[in-house]
Amino acid sequence: MDRIARIAVVSWVLLLVMPGPALAEGLGSIPYGDDCWSTGTDADRDGLNDDCEYQVAFWFMPIFWFDSGESGQARRPYFAVKSTSFSTRTLQIFYMDTFFEDSGVTTGHDGDPEFQILEVHYSGGRWLLDWVYMSAHRKSACDSSAWYSYDQIEYDTAADSRNAYRGWPTLYVAEDKHATYNSLSTCDNGCFYQDYCSRHSSQYLDGSDWLVSRNVGSTAVQLINSVTLNGKAERLLDDVDFTGWDNQWYRPNSQGYRRHLNDFGF
Repeated sequence: MDRIARIAVVSWVLLLVMPGPALAEGLGSIPYGDDCWSTGTDADRDGLNDDCEYQVAFWFMPIFWFDSGESGQARRPYFAVKSTSFSTRTLQIFYMDTFFEDSGVTTGHDGDPEFQILEVHYSGGRWLLDWVYMSAHRKSACDSSAWYSYDQIEYDTAADSRNAYRGWPTLYVAEDKHATYNSLSTCDNGCFYQDYCSRHSSQYLDGSDWLVSRNVGSTAVQLINSVTLNGKAERLLDDVDFTGWDNQWYRPNSQGYRRHLNDFGF
């Protein structure tokens, strides 16, 4: 084999065995890092910049996949953010799904306060997802809620090329009941095998109006509590029934969000 041919073969082998370029993890699109702490406006007095709270909540908001039989998809999401550690630059984001109704055939009710908590941290110019807590009938007889680490989560990068591994997660929503899960198989095992999910239609809330002015603050410093929609009032942070702005006389109501916010220190 002549010298040029040998060089070509060696180069081809090196291309096969050399690792490819490392793909960036997390999100580099959030315009805050260390300055998320102790700078700018801080309406809820938690040590975090209010706009940073919004930016982090907006960019990490999950994609929901609904089942083909879903009949109660309407919701009006809100959020809260808190710092868990400045030294590790770690935040938790509490997403209040605020579904208008649980449309289960035998156990349906007005208002469905399912939620997710995303734990993220800032490092090297990027924000990275670490953990996700997914409520699934929390505090009920078939509670299937759980924490999942970032490597147990799916990331639908095809939906938006700006997303990456450890960016915003893909979650599966149980038909009519709105429990959330990290995979189809986990869903099908949820609530004593009564939950069912499929990858039928996605809801990616990428419009900026979805979360603008939706920061509830905390139970101690409430930026939003009472919300009136279609002439009906809803109290999001109190120990009262959550009616989903419906409150139909012939259906029971769900319990509210405060018990969950208290349990996780929001």
